[in-house]
Amino acid sequence: MTMEPSPDAGESSLREARVPRIQRFRIGLNVVVQLVLMLVLFGLVNYLASRHFKQWDYTFDRKFTLAGSTVDFLKKVTVPIKITALTVRGTEAEKDLSALLQQYQGAMKGRVEVKVIDTRRDVQAYEALKAQLFKSRLSLETNGVLVQAEAPGQGRDGQSSYKFITEAALYEVDPVKQTATAFKGEGLLNAAIRGITSVDRPVVGIVSGLGTWRQLPDRTSVYNILSEIARMQNIELEPFPILTESEVPANLGALLWIAAEDIGEREREILTRYFETPGHSLMLMLNPANRTPNLDKFLASYGIVPQEDRVLTAKSTASGPVKRFDVDARFLDGSPLTQGIVSENTLFLDQTRSLKVETGSEKQRSENIDVKPLLSPPADAYWGEKQFEEPLPVYNAGVDNGPPIYLAAAAERGAAKDPRVQVQSSRLLVFGNSALADPDSINAQNYDFVIRSLNWLLHRDVVAPNDSATDKSKHRFRIMIQPEQWQRIFWTTTVILPLAALMTGLMVWSSRRN
Repeated sequence: MTMEPSPDAGESSLREARVPRIQRFRIGLNVVVQLVLMLVLFGLVNYLASRHFKQWDYTFDRKFTLAGSTVDFLKKVTVPIKITALTVRGTEAEKDLSALLQQYQGAMKGRVEVKVIDTRRDVQAYEALKAQLFKSRLSLETNGVLVQAEAPGQGRDGQSSYKFITEAALYEVDPVKQTATAFKGEGLLNAAIRGITSVDRPVVGIVSGLGTWRQLPDRTSVYNILSEIARMQNIELEPFPILTESEVPANLGALLWIAAEDIGEREREILTRYFETPGHSLMLMLNPANRTPNLDKFLASYGIVPQEDRVLTAKSTASGPVKRFDVDARFLDGSPLTQGIVSENTLFLDQTRSLKVETGSEKQRSENIDVKPLLSPPADAYWGEKQFEEPLPVYNAGVDNGPPIYLAAAAERGAAKDPRVQVQSSRLLVFGNSALADPDSINAQNYDFVIRSLNWLLHRDVVAPNDSATDKSKHRFRIMIQPEQWQRIFWTTTVILPLAALMTGLMVWSSRRN
């Protein structure tokens, strides 16, 4: 008896034939190939990243970015450097130093060795370092940064192979709040590296021996600021007693005169011979209380004329006349000394003489003397008052000196017109007041300007950047969050977001199961 296949059985076998078999071997091979490709791609990305490092810095104070001038300077450092940071892990100083030293490693590309020692936890390493430096007479009694060079420089201090920066010096501190306002590590490191790797240590003479300045003014506040700046710039200061010397020593690259007093014919000849020798420079910070007719004539011969006045502003108020000698000033364009700080405000304390800038004289044309003003107060607020002792002086257009009023000026003698031609020129800087470098008035702009002035006098147009342009501002922000806002943050981060991720995962799993 023959059985006919039922229609249902045929349809069932047909459906079975249509269902493809699961190729487990192919699936497994596909997974293995994908894993291998992912590993190869991961390794390739890491390989390229290690050799082509790129970092984007979006922090407010550019914490992870070196100044462009610092990068250019570090490229020229060929001597291997070792930097050891002595600090405590987890502190603000350790965080700032770690971020900064990482940038130096990237910029110097193998020419720097960086080491961080925790002075609390790494006691053995700390004591070993102190013992190692004992022969060098360097006592490490405080935290800071030790910068060493494998090849010592040729400085005169006998300690040019290392510099130590204390941790306290790394920060600019608000004198009232006693909180750090800026991190100065980059500038200090640049100065230390330059000091131990460069044999360029010029000598600047400080004029002494006249009037109240018969001794080197080592106890004056302005001199202390200039000494600090000179040390940072790897510049040596030494006294020049102008009354007992007939010539300026040849090793002095520049002469600096604080609160200059009047000179005689002999001193004028000494200064003239020195300044008119190519490569020599003068910087004079005038004291308005000193009458200096002979010195004024010497300066006027080059186009900078000190005026017999005081720069001031005055007005009548309900409470009486107000006379102000402190001068708010702005840096002017047109000179390499003011590049980057044009229109920045600064302050001259106490009394200031105005300077007149003259051009077009026969001496200037024959000797190629170029004169530039550097600082000026607002034209509508200040003038050069000759009757400055009056209770309420008023500007008299026929007598007093009106705009433009200049507080500082520079002159260059014998410079080439083409900047590509290297010619040794003579440079002159005159300030109407020495208080520019006074601790009571010196600010970031003044500090930078004095640094630039010293280096410009010494024809060091490209130096290690260590002015305030490299400082990292320390901004602290406080966000006030109300209790109800805290509740919303809690529910969002603790409940809503985790539940959303869980539900998304369940939906994906359910769709794949179906």
